[in-house]
Amino acid sequence: MALEILLLEDDPSKKNRLLSLLNSRKELFGQIDTALCTSDAKRMLKSKYYDLFIADVVVPSDLGGEKSEENCIALFEELDDGFDGITCPNFSLPMSSSNELSATAHEFFKGRPWGILPYTDTSDECLDTIEKVARFVLADKERDLDNSSCDIFIITALMEPEFAAIESLGLEWGAFEPLDSSQLLRFGEIRIGDKDYKIAAGFSTRMGPVASAILTVKALLKLKPKLVIMAGICAGIPGKAEIGDVIAADISWDWQSGKYIDKSGQEAFEIAPHQLGLDDQCRNQLLLLKRDKDFWNSLAPMAVRTKVDIPKLILGPMATGSSVLADARVTERIKASQHKNVAGLDMETYAVFAAANACNPKVKVMSLKSVCDKGDVKKNDEYQEYAANVSAATVFQFLKNYVAPLL
Repeated sequence: MALEILLLEDDPSKKNRLLSLLNSRKELFGQIDTALCTSDAKRMLKSKYYDLFIADVVVPSDLGGEKSEENCIALFEELDDGFDGITCPNFSLPMSSSNELSATAHEFFKGRPWGILPYTDTSDECLDTIEKVARFVLADKERDLDNSSCDIFIITALMEPEFAAIESLGLEWGAFEPLDSSQLLRFGEIRIGDKDYKIAAGFSTRMGPVASAILTVKALLKLKPKLVIMAGICAGIPGKAEIGDVIAADISWDWQSGKYIDKSGQEAFEIAPHQLGLDDQCRNQLLLLKRDKDFWNSLAPMAVRTKVDIPKLILGPMATGSSVLADARVTERIKASQHKNVAGLDMETYAVFAAANACNPKVKVMSLKSVCDKGDVKKNDEYQEYAANVSAATVFQFLKNYVAPLL
């Protein structure tokens, strides 16, 4: 097994020693594709998954165009956001032989493990680092193939009522097992067609983004699932979602992310949301679920007993925050200042998306949460059990009829 490599370099002849390394270690570096500009790189990243992306920081956006570090920064921003169908590589390594990079470029890339890796033809340090990174990525790739413990991981925020609703599904659950010293899981199975798929499910130690992100990372590292599904309950935005409706988050962000400033003597808040969302394949399967009238109509008896309308699937934005909302003014402010089409509010979805994206971009992730309140002064627990059961039923229907192409 060897790595799939993408090299972004407008003048490969300037990187002779790097090319020599890539071509001489065939057991480590397999197929090597070269992009001469960021437009080429985007096209290749849309059509193929790469284990390692090595990118010169100062490159043109189009062939023959002006070289600029801004082009590479824009490409990495699109990779971070999963923009326009780009498949994020397993590992991206920015590098440059220029001594005149701006403070802006260094600031942008400083969050990467090595910042901007300095390349020179007079030192082996850069090449040694690239080889070490490649060996790490290859070892991780081999672990992914050998140690997968489940196909699907289902996460809920709390044991009651959300995880209890998942437990009620006919998934042949086993007894609780420890994931580690502080986390319990249950494993189950589902047969789809002529194949059995293994499912793991767990609930966070407490609600909120921190606990859900920690559990997601633990599951990804130890269980190697191909798909993560967030189930449970959320608040709905009046006019966008009703009690029981299931919100499949197509994008999610932290609505509390930003900066408090002094504006002419008054306190003000500048939002700075980072959005993450569904990949196209997950979206397509969810659109099929949305059109499954027989399934949604099958929920009518439960809705009638609860005295609410029959649930439906809403594919829309979900804002995540660490605060419980019971004030319509805050809800309206999020809608007005952050996304006019926001459909739901919760405390975990963005954290699960972000944890999965940071831990393993190849893993598909989605959130299927049912509305239990409107995030206003009328917020109470009246519909929580109902919404948890609707979410669980939706997850089960998705697993039975729509999940196979994602695995």
